Amino acid sequence: MVAFRQICWRRIAMGRFGKKRIGLLTPAGNTTIEDDFARWMPDSLRLHVNRLFTGSPRNPNTPEGLLTGLQEMGDAVEEPARLLGTAKVDVIAFGCTGGSFLNGPGYDQEIAEKISTAAGGVQTVVAARAVADALKKLGVRRIAVCTPYPEELNERLRSFYTAAGFDIVNFAYEDGGIPQDSVAEAREAALRMALGVDTPEAEAILISCTAFEGAGESIELIEDLTDKPVVTSNQATFWACLRALGVSEHIPGTGRLMSERVTA
Repeated sequence: MVAFRQICWRRIAMGRFGKKRIGLLTPAGNTTIEDDFARWMPDSLRLHVNRLFTGSPRNPNTPEGLLTGLQEMGDAVEEPARLLGTAKVDVIAFGCTGGSFLNGPGYDQEIAEKISTAAGGVQTVVAARAVADALKKLGVRRIAVCTPYPEELNERLRSFYTAAGFDIVNFAYEDGGIPQDSVAEAREAALRMALGVDTPEAEAILISCTAFEGAGESIELIEDLTDKPVVTSNQATFWACLRALGVSEHIPGTGRLMSERVTA
């Protein structure tokens, strides 16, 4: 009986202490980023999720409501970060692109510092910065961008990535979001937008928004059809987490960014 208990404890300890852990902060209604992370997660990692919250009733389907909600997520990020930190995670990802470029260059770092401080010093990655780092890792400057954002948020995206050194050669958006009635419909919409925004001048295609349903599943198909690298918000954020953890594994389905091994 003692030997059996020792074996059981060793297995539990290996499961608890033998894995690196990603903490994910996601907007309350966004399950897309969780699905993408779970699909890409290697056995060496575990995922723990907490919701970002806002403090006031609003209509998120209006530009004003969306911008207010994004601001409130940033303002109130410490408490969900503190709770996630109690899970002893090794890195925390802020899983909202618009919420991390909302107030221009430097706001992403402000969000990261608030999260890390609240979580007890845990290293932090932020979606908007992860996208910029991923594009730079791919060695591209001229990008075509598609989003589901209203124009008021698109203006801020353009400003952020232009300041980061990128030349946005074409831009497309569908205000009102991406169809989510079925996986097939979402993938079709992501494919249509990405192919439609591509131009000969673009060196890569960026699909922005961690709630962009179908984008993660379409990365490699779009790359095959365009012969260009594709970066999505979720793929870039996941890549940044692995890089922060020093994990170097081939991740199937993630395109050229992680086609071989994640590099620091």
